[in-house]
Amino acid sequence: MLKRHKGIGFLGITVLFVLFTWSCDQPTVNVGPLFIPLYEAGEEYSFRGLHAVDDSVVVVGGTQGSFCYSLDAGIHWEFMQIPDAPESQFRSVWAQDHSRFLAVSAGAPSYIYFTDDRGAHWSRVFSDTAQTTFLDGIAFANDTLGWVFGDPVNGRFKLLQTTDGGRHWTEIEGPVAIDGEAAFAASGSSMLYHDSTLSIVTGGTVSRIHLSSNGGKNWAAKWLELPQGLPSQGAFAHDWHNNRYIIVGGDYLFDIAALGNAIEYDPESAYYTTNADLSRLPYSSDVVGAGQNLYFTGTAGMYYADSVVHELDSTAMHSLAYSGKYVFASGPKGRIGRIFHGTKQELRAVMNTLKK
Repeated sequence: MLKRHKGIGFLGITVLFVLFTWSCDQPTVNVGPLFIPLYEAGEEYSFRGLHAVDDSVVVVGGTQGSFCYSLDAGIHWEFMQIPDAPESQFRSVWAQDHSRFLAVSAGAPSYIYFTDDRGAHWSRVFSDTAQTTFLDGIAFANDTLGWVFGDPVNGRFKLLQTTDGGRHWTEIEGPVAIDGEAAFAASGSSMLYHDSTLSIVTGGTVSRIHLSSNGGKNWAAKWLELPQGLPSQGAFAHDWHNNRYIIVGGDYLFDIAALGNAIEYDPESAYYTTNADLSRLPYSSDVVGAGQNLYFTGTAGMYYADSVVHELDSTAMHSLAYSGKYVFASGPKGRIGRIFHGTKQELRAVMNTLKK
């Protein structure tokens, strides 16, 4: 196992020094949102798996079997490559607490790995070598009950369930798929569990949201007005915000095109709305709601929306995660960062912590 202990890289130090200098005046003035680089693993890595279990514990998964975790809100990171998985792309990851982690590989062969000692030892708890298997996302209802889903096999989305926190997995019947319908593992956020409802968003020939209120036993599907019809189009991610789903996607082959790439969906009325501002977003691989703001990311950069949409940063990132206090981001070239929003005094405190 290759394992390295790192903090911020040179790019992060440079950016933080500039921000630190800038933030010294008028300490009570609000600033942000600002993207603060925290870590860079290197150009050979791409980080799409991301999960924040609380305001301290964050896990990241990527190419070449890579896995990172932080126990102090992203200040320091432990990097490792999971043994016997050098070709795996861990696009979906999960943390149950500060020591129990899960990593799900996308593509064939498909694996799920589990550790209960922060990666000192990993167990392969699921394996599927079929070329048709492609796992797209993971979600948990609590410490024991969780699901992993994948692209359709024989007309149904592949669906795995665990009842012991991820140590064992059993295949159950997934939702019915239309021919050519699939899901995307661009950020690991095409599956979500919220308020007793398990949901999956899809793309390809058709873009839909699949909803189950009984743990995956029964499903209802709703068509979504997003780009669709081609393998590169559809819904890529969703999150729950202000009593409705915010669903994003587009066409990743035309990542700067505003094609109506975000919608709001209300499951109570089964009605979706297209916000004029959100419709102008470029292709988005992930979205999170944090407080009053929505945050979006994709290969064209990062954006946020309050009453209108703003460009946050031109840095391409794949995934977002909200801890309840912080918004984390991960992306190409092994990049991990955090979005700051607060006073200059708070920003200065962050800078001092990172400098140490």
